[in-house]
Amino acid sequence: MAQVFLGIGSNTDREKHIRAGLEAIAKSFDWRQRSRIFCSASVGFSGSDFYNLVVEVETDLSVTEVLAECKRIEQENGRVPGSAKFSPRTLDIDVLLYDDVIRELQPQLPRGEILENAFVLWPLAEIAGRRLHPLLNVSYQQLWEQYQQTHKDSPQQLEPISDTHWLED
Repeated sequence: MAQVFLGIGSNTDREKHIRAGLEAIAKSFDWRQRSRIFCSASVGFSGSDFYNLVVEVETDLSVTEVLAECKRIEQENGRVPGSAKFSPRTLDIDVLLYDDVIRELQPQLPRGEILENAFVLWPLAEIAGRRLHPLLNVSYQQLWEQYQQTHKDSPQQLEPISDTHWLED
């Protein structure tokens, strides 16, 4: 079984789509854990704030099969294939890590956004803090601490969401 970490985000009817995405992921993969949900401003465009989180799953599917399943779940939740990268999202599911696989092809692994965006790195460090980045051989907790030090004045503001009662219904 491969250990897979998925980044999930939504800024359109966020609660509905995050909940539906988590339910679909739990049906498609062996569920392990999820981070807290974080709220962040849109990056790269002006739009509503995003909800973001990271989940850990296990699967016997290949990397390309995992990617295809994530795209299927996105489309079932109103994601239009081929939409602009920096645009509103009903549901966005990115394969961040697939075991310790390193790949230049799509999906790139580990996903480059891990090191670029607080909304990916913080939730990943929260559930996989001791795990080592396969290229850098540094833990995600250490990477998050370094990120915080080097981005003190970063415009990327991120806040954990304390009220997630809508997930339990």
